[in-house]
Amino acid sequence: MDRHKMAILGTGNLGTALALMMWEKGHHVTLWTVEEDVAEAIKEGRENPRYLPGHYIPVEIKVSLEIAEAIKGAETVALAIPSHAAREVARRMAPYLSPGVIIVDFAKGMEVETGLRMSQVIESELPPVVRNGIVAVSGPSIASELVRKLPTAVEISSREPIYAQKAKEILETAFFRLYVNEDLAGVELGGVFKNVFAIGAGICDGLKMGVNTKASVVTKSLEELSTLGSVLGAHPLTFMGLSGLGDLIVTCTSEYSRNRRFGEKIGEGLSIEEAQKEIGQVIEGIRATKIAHTMGGEFKLELPIVEEIYRVLYQGGDPREAVYRFMV
Repeated sequence: MDRHKMAILGTGNLGTALALMMWEKGHHVTLWTVEEDVAEAIKEGRENPRYLPGHYIPVEIKVSLEIAEAIKGAETVALAIPSHAAREVARRMAPYLSPGVIIVDFAKGMEVETGLRMSQVIESELPPVVRNGIVAVSGPSIASELVRKLPTAVEISSREPIYAQKAKEILETAFFRLYVNEDLAGVELGGVFKNVFAIGAGICDGLKMGVNTKASVVTKSLEELSTLGSVLGAHPLTFMGLSGLGDLIVTCTSEYSRNRRFGEKIGEGLSIEEAQKEIGQVIEGIRATKIAHTMGGEFKLELPIVEEIYRVLYQGGDPREAVYRFMV
């Protein structure tokens, strides 16, 4: 693979890990962030102490607060940002994209107001000449493990499969494998709704419910994930793969999963606000729960885990009672 000019938008743990991986592969990398203190820390100390401490960031990896500067001439633009920021970031980057650019979305979420998946949100803000190049990556990919070069496999998809294949060649390393899946809706939706169920798994952990309960919750969560995804246009078998079951497992079990940790703190008795403050990062599952609840009502679906997590987060429901009701 030739050396490639890349812009990575977002300097959270995934964006930073991705920058290190792509630099090591030989690509020219520029990071973009709106967080001035993070940019300053990287420039001055060559480290991102807030999101990925303990890892040296080579001087060849540039960092910018100006999106035009970061994107100029980029052949690939990767979005490693919170899902709620996707529309604004897409709007801001649109004027600076070159024809033929590949836009790789790592954000996992849906837009609450419209119900659009991330690829659809991004597409709606871009000029037609670059829309075909939108690609989605989803699967079990904890950043702290990626940066340690632990073997990781995810799925990659696009409306135009040729772009998914191109992005695979650009991003893939000896320890980071990407498998092309033509079910774009399924690949994206697995990454959205697994965060809901990770909160439920975390609640079980916080309540010290044990592995019997948690295994049951994760298994029933997969059923609800498949049910939700199917009515939204995904192929049910996609949820048996890396972007479904794989991501569900890692998000429900990893100590690094912020959604699981958030649920754990709820189970321990913290309020929603207190738990969010302790995690200190965006909890995608909170918004995803609202979307899942809305979709469940719209399509008249039986989603007891979704409904109970919604009741806990938005209606003051009791977490312990919710776990017992998960099995209804």
